[in-house]
Amino acid sequence: MNPKISVAALLDYYQGAHPSWEGVSVTDVEDMTSGWETELYGFTMEYEEGGAPRRRKMVVRLHSGRGGAEKAEREFTVMGGLGAVGYPVPEVYDLEPTGEYLGKPFLVLEWVPGRNMLDDFLRAPRESLGPHIATASRLFADLHRVDSEEIFPDAPYGTTHEYLEAKIQKDREEMEDRGLGWFVPILDWLDEHRGGVSEEGVSVLHRDFHPGNIMVRPDGSHAVIDWGASRPGDYREDLLWTVLLASAFWDRAFGEALLQGYEAASGRKLRDVGYWEVTGILRRMMDVTVSLTAGAEEAGMRAGAVEQMKESLGHLHSVHGFLEERTGIRLPEFDELLRRV
Repeated sequence: MNPKISVAALLDYYQGAHPSWEGVSVTDVEDMTSGWETELYGFTMEYEEGGAPRRRKMVVRLHSGRGGAEKAEREFTVMGGLGAVGYPVPEVYDLEPTGEYLGKPFLVLEWVPGRNMLDDFLRAPRESLGPHIATASRLFADLHRVDSEEIFPDAPYGTTHEYLEAKIQKDREEMEDRGLGWFVPILDWLDEHRGGVSEEGVSVLHRDFHPGNIMVRPDGSHAVIDWGASRPGDYREDLLWTVLLASAFWDRAFGEALLQGYEAASGRKLRDVGYWEVTGILRRMMDVTVSLTAGAEEAGMRAGAVEQMKESLGHLHSVHGFLEERTGIRLPEFDELLRRV
């Protein structure tokens, strides 16, 4: 039994949420936590319903810190909506947004057997990655083909320019709220150049799409996970976030290969690549700064995320360098922050 999660509390939740279930038991609890944002625990649930025995392997996903309840609710809604239109996601079962039972908001979803696609990327030589890039690109392009109104019927914007206006305003408010005015030059650059950005409409964004968030089942089918940051927006923001991380953790050539793979899978020729990369750069630098200065939970991440960030500072130096390449802007405050940690 894993001491980080209370089996008794989980049983208490299920007795209230599903009163028709009898003889409920939870076994085989396994800590599956690996990323920056959430805690994950796999478990086996056994119960009887209507006299019929049931057995399911499931995952409980706990959202931490600021906005945890909102993220849990969004993830539950988005995954349910995507599953309903046929996009490959795990099935979602339950949502508990209050934190009453496990101390944090959580959702319960299908346990996806198989392997993580990141294993394929890490094991294959660079020259052999083509099929893996093509598969990930197809899943990414298919997501952006989903009608966003099916998933986000109440989106406050319907065009790229409406989205950018709202996004920049929200970022300004957050910078002011957190006392991070030294990021304003990047936001001013984005604001100054947004008028020249081509219109592409609004798509469903994952906002952290990478091989580590794609599961490969034993039959070769896929399930895309980790939807807590999803929102409607321009698909290029989604894509260039992924390209940015690939370029920073590996190299520019790998990021370019992902970009070309997406173009081939989507049939779209990407425009305004530099602009959308800068949106990703700002997001990465802001998230890291908040986590390192105010604590991971303030940034909506789990408590252990800061140590993981400190282990990967090299990619942040690369991200800062990409900012200077694209805009001519360099933030001495960010350099100093990285020197101190």
